Amino acid sequence: MAEITWAPYFEKMKELLAGLQPVGIKSCDGRDSAAAENIATPAGCGTVQAFTAEKIEKIVLGKLIINDEKQIGLCAIFPAEGYELPIFFSRWAEDKTSVGIFVDLIPTVDCLVDEPYRKKFCEPLGPLWEKFASLPGIAPEEHDGLRACASIIYTAAVIPIEREGMRLAALAPHTEYLKSYIEHCTSAAAAADVTKRAEMQRKIQCVRTTLKEYFISALAAPAGKACGAAMAEQLPDIFF
Repeated sequence: MAEITWAPYFEKMKELLAGLQPVGIKSCDGRDSAAAENIATPAGCGTVQAFTAEKIEKIVLGKLIINDEKQIGLCAIFPAEGYELPIFFSRWAEDKTSVGIFVDLIPTVDCLVDEPYRKKFCEPLGPLWEKFASLPGIAPEEHDGLRACASIIYTAAVIPIEREGMRLAALAPHTEYLKSYIEHCTSAAAAADVTKRAEMQRKIQCVRTTLKEYFISALAAPAGKACGAAMAEQLPDIFF
């Protein structure tokens, strides 16, 4: 197989995350995230890095390259307790012939009921969603759980690599959604209503559970090839 020039998913996302002035952390939910920062096995390599920031509980960004044949990238951002912010989630799965993507600002309330939240976080992404709807391979997310917790403006696709520039085209939804999220962070405030704060925390915990289940069912096997079964077992807790 010809050598692949991997898209700079990790590098571009980390460059943008610098706008949140993140501070590195070494433990996530009792897991030693520092152990995942330098992954190197006979079958793969990569890095998973965890941070915190103002108004943000946890940011985790990672990439794994498996047998020089596939690159998996993930980025997850969870708001600090009480803050009216969505959850940012981005998935990247790249090989020689295609790039599978998913990116969304996952709501932490019921957007059908909370119209102000929908207008603030979902509707402004409408023009981007419409723009990326023209990408080749655009399609609904196949994983039922992930699709169920997504907003109405998520972007998902399996983009064929017909020319190398398509890798960067596939990266654009991730960087643009992340820019939008970072802009929201600058003006985010804690919810004053106690009931709403409790609702958001319940929703965040439900999304965490769904994302962990998604990782275990869809990503644990390929991740295990790159970092070993023991590390792959820890990654859902580190990320989510």
